[in-house]
Amino acid sequence: MSSLPTVYCIPGLGLDHRLFELLELPNAKIVALDWIEPLEEETIADYAKRFAEEKIPVEESTYLLGVSLGGIMSVEIARFRNIKKLYLISTLKNSSERPKYMAWLDKLPNQSKNAARFAIEASIALKPFYDKASQAGNELFHKMVKSASIDFINWGIRAIARWSFEDEVTTPYLHLHGTEDLVFPIKNIDHAVTIKGGTHFMIHNDAAKISKLIEQDLKL
Repeated sequence: MSSLPTVYCIPGLGLDHRLFELLELPNAKIVALDWIEPLEEETIADYAKRFAEEKIPVEESTYLLGVSLGGIMSVEIARFRNIKKLYLISTLKNSSERPKYMAWLDKLPNQSKNAARFAIEASIALKPFYDKASQAGNELFHKMVKSASIDFINWGIRAIARWSFEDEVTTPYLHLHGTEDLVFPIKNIDHAVTIKGGTHFMIHNDAAKISKLIEQDLKL
């Protein structure tokens, strides 16, 4: 009897393994990962190599599931690792899908951590207004962001703004994207299966629906 495939799950910026607590894949082994600290001025491409070496064993059949920044990281890892399939959730496949408003993020002072602190407080305060998460979901988000590394968030904000990858993703993928995603608006996203009403936090809000779509794809 063949062993279950392993799906390595990479969270979004400021989030951690708890983001995947409602994901259910009966026919796969879920391994939810946490971030490592970045090096100063490290690019996403260089960080992806260190992250993969530390967190993801080299196996013949590896699946990556990435949310937001985790999806970008998954795309980068697939450029140098043999990945069987990517499950990209609420994310970008290349820098041309990045919304224009993110360009100003790269102009923030490098040494100041105020931007990261402001992003944390603003995301917590505004989340009930732009997202449809339950109280439990909002509390989980609050806990994850509050326990996140300021240095990592400070690095990640700029890393996303600076990410340069204009090619097509050659690794097989399934991109799931919400129609109400305000961080990465659906109008900029190509070749994705849309989740009606899905927000940027839909990996938690719509976990049952996303689990079902990925489970069906794993059986193909």
